[in-house]
Amino acid sequence: MKTNDFVFSHEEVKNLHHYQFMANMHPFTCPNRGDGNHFDNGSDLGALIPTIQGWICQSCDYTQNWAHEWMKKSSEK
Repeated sequence: MKTNDFVFSHEEVKNLHHYQFMANMHPFTCPNRGDGNHFDNGSDLGALIPTIQGWICQSCDYTQNWAHEWMKKSSEK
């Protein structure tokens, strides 16, 4: 994979992962999560996992290639 094929940088993946597990925010989730084949991965039923290639679902082949710009930035103050 070439660098320009990356959807998110390593730093953005780290920041997105942090937001996925914050209790006061609803995580990005798979639109197929109600099919009975998805599980709660510690964040929510069908919560997506951020990777440098974009969001992935652990239970099906769903992917997503966007996130809110503010979520990609560091969550540390």
